[in-house]
Amino acid sequence: MKHKVFKKSSDFYEPYILIAPLIILLAVFILYPVLANIVMSFFKWNGIKKPEFTGLENYREMFKDQKFWGSLKNTGVLILYIPLGVILPIIVSAVLREGLKGWPFFRAALYLPNILGYVIMGSICNIVFKKIGPLNNILSFMGIEPVDWLMKSKTALNSLGFVYGVWLRLGFGCIFFLAAMSGIDEQLYDAAKIDGAKWWKTFFNVTIPSIRFSIEFWVVLSFIEVLARAFSFIYTFTNGGPGFATFTLEYGIYTNAFVSFKMGYASAWASVLFVLCAIIAVFQVRLMKKDAE
Repeated sequence: MKHKVFKKSSDFYEPYILIAPLIILLAVFILYPVLANIVMSFFKWNGIKKPEFTGLENYREMFKDQKFWGSLKNTGVLILYIPLGVILPIIVSAVLREGLKGWPFFRAALYLPNILGYVIMGSICNIVFKKIGPLNNILSFMGIEPVDWLMKSKTALNSLGFVYGVWLRLGFGCIFFLAAMSGIDEQLYDAAKIDGAKWWKTFFNVTIPSIRFSIEFWVVLSFIEVLARAFSFIYTFTNGGPGFATFTLEYGIYTNAFVSFKMGYASAWASVLFVLCAIIAVFQVRLMKKDAE
């Protein structure tokens, strides 16, 4: 009898014991920093002296700061490139899946930027997009007037949006969607061929519905990438310029904290970024539940 009771109690606690290391890691490296950041947003602190409690002063200053609203606007422009950053990898993946000659080479070439990383790619793109860089040399050879890509606000921001939001993530997107398409039942494609469906009809009626969950996940991941993972690329590509043309919310957190040494104010910016990411995460969970039902 005692053995049965002990077995039942051990069965009850065993799952919690197994996940305890993960919970501890999440608490130490995610939960605590998030809570500490929110608390610090109510203080004035330069990173050295003792923090001074100021209540909502950091938030009042933030909502009056034109840089803050400009960063939200710039981030919004980058978000507009997400649809293209989703559609293009899907189309390329569908083409590669058909057995395009030499497709392993194309797959490797597309994935190369992901291997090099954001910092290296940002430095390379900075050279390519300079006024006397390779891109303008090609345009001049074609008889097109060179463009000052990184010294004009609109061209700099849109160049950043296309390179980071579309081209830089094209390789990983192709690998991701190729993996998703590999799970599609070939009989569906065979049935479409028998019905006389052309490539585009098969693409929209078979491929897209079959990888719907993967597309939803990629959209959410793209939002997170734009909101919270673009700093290293922006820093090496445009350095937030010209002026504040490519100054995003994430970049503002860095400059406020480590350039202006306004840690509390930077924490207020980070709290806004956390809320935006949390909203996207909740949206993703609801989508997953909807698909499960």
